[in-house]
Amino acid sequence: MEKILGNKKLLLLVMVFVFILTYLVSLHSYPLLDVDETRYVDMAKKMLNTNDYMTLYLNGEYFFEKPPLFFWLECLSFKIFGVSEFSARFPIVMLSLLPLGLLFGLCNKIKGFLFAFITTIILMTTLEYALITKIAILDSVLSSFCVSSVLSYFYTFFVEDKNKKWFWLLSYIFMGLAVLAKGIPGFVIPVGTIFISTIIFKTYKETLKSLLYGIPIFLLIALPWHILMLKTYPGIFYQEYIYKHHILRFLGSEVIHRNEPWYFYILTLIWGLIPHTIMFFGIKNIKMDKFLSLNLIAALTTLVFFSLSGAKLITYILPIYPFIAVIIAQIWCHYIEKDNKLIKMSLLILNSILVFGALVFPFVAMYVFKVKLDYMYLVLVALFIVSFYLLSCIIKNKRFTSFVLQSVFFALLLGSETPLAYNVDYSFGQNDLLKFAKIAKENKFTISAYKTGTRYSLLYYSDLPQIVFKNEDNQDWLNEELKKKNNILIMRNRDIENYPVKIKNRGVKYSIIERLDNEE
Repeated sequence: MEKILGNKKLLLLVMVFVFILTYLVSLHSYPLLDVDETRYVDMAKKMLNTNDYMTLYLNGEYFFEKPPLFFWLECLSFKIFGVSEFSARFPIVMLSLLPLGLLFGLCNKIKGFLFAFITTIILMTTLEYALITKIAILDSVLSSFCVSSVLSYFYTFFVEDKNKKWFWLLSYIFMGLAVLAKGIPGFVIPVGTIFISTIIFKTYKETLKSLLYGIPIFLLIALPWHILMLKTYPGIFYQEYIYKHHILRFLGSEVIHRNEPWYFYILTLIWGLIPHTIMFFGIKNIKMDKFLSLNLIAALTTLVFFSLSGAKLITYILPIYPFIAVIIAQIWCHYIEKDNKLIKMSLLILNSILVFGALVFPFVAMYVFKVKLDYMYLVLVALFIVSFYLLSCIIKNKRFTSFVLQSVFFALLLGSETPLAYNVDYSFGQNDLLKFAKIAKENKFTISAYKTGTRYSLLYYSDLPQIVFKNEDNQDWLNEELKKKNNILIMRNRDIENYPVKIKNRGVKYSIIERLDNEE
């Protein structure tokens, strides 16, 4: 075992370094993502401007799909830092510290510092979790509170009896906040985990006792806003929020048109767990204990719940990753203690692929897609140095050092090349929307969009109170919009040839159009 194992201060510094690289260095380096980031952040910006913190509005209309906690957090960040990409994402990143801290403390208490270090690093460098928990969407907030509720419940198995009630209380508090973040999933996952664990470990008396003070606390947090909305907008709130976006959304995919097979999230986890997916080759070597069993119950509860839902998006499965991280950490610990040739070969192959991609992609981004990022060459040098030592450590069988270097390499990769990847993606259309929104903002024009889909980049970056999106075929509407003065009309390029219009400002995917007979 390498000397680094015994240096706790050094390992804590590695954790902080990995967190900063993964989460903080690139928060401001790319525009908000269309559609979800721009949609929700614009709603928060409008909430701040109107000082109406109860009723949600999207593009000038009532929005009853989600509860308000995310938007309150965004408003608080905007008041402190001003409105920007950084301030929009900052509260999400800060919330991600909550499950990370609880997970580290719990693992440290049960299995020791090394296990806690490995588990926390695995979670921070898991591909999907690291990418999603630093963008401004509701699923990140839901995941932080939902996971924190479950982890607080886990603590009740391992603390002294006199302290159990405080962790039960925390579990219900976080559960209430999770419901305020995104509704029903906020309590289904914690309640499902508690219910199944209570039966398996026969803790009926303790669980029933917790309900006496837990349910009132939960209701005190989760109910007031819902009651206010039901009283203020009784018909539309029930129809939209409760029936359409909770009941129908779970039963079928028609609400958001995301019809995926039952195994969708299994496939998602295969790539979402990169670079740790291959560690499951050593799953047969681990011995289950109470702590691992609890995490397995939580992971399966999360997987089954979202797999049964009719509507599926990759971001929904986010709460599963902390629980899987514990299981992967157990496999890593076994591998560190006892060599596994299959894992060693898989690590060598996977990291060789990652190193090749990490070193080649920036050149593709910069010279093919013309995307630039300051200090990229310095980052490439750092990636090359770390990757050289990483691959040599794998070959030399320095297993713990390999884990640390893989974590640092992947954190450096996520922190430096995430902006490149997003900006490459934006070059296929979103950059057009950003450019047109800027034109409208600078010239104080209004915007209307025909057959573009609902693109909230236009709304957020133009600072307009409302934009007209018309996605159904309507020649009369198009003709009227073309006559408007001081208005930008945007259409997808592939549809332009079907209408009597010409291009005024061409983009890659979208263009500003005008009438054929228009003369300036």
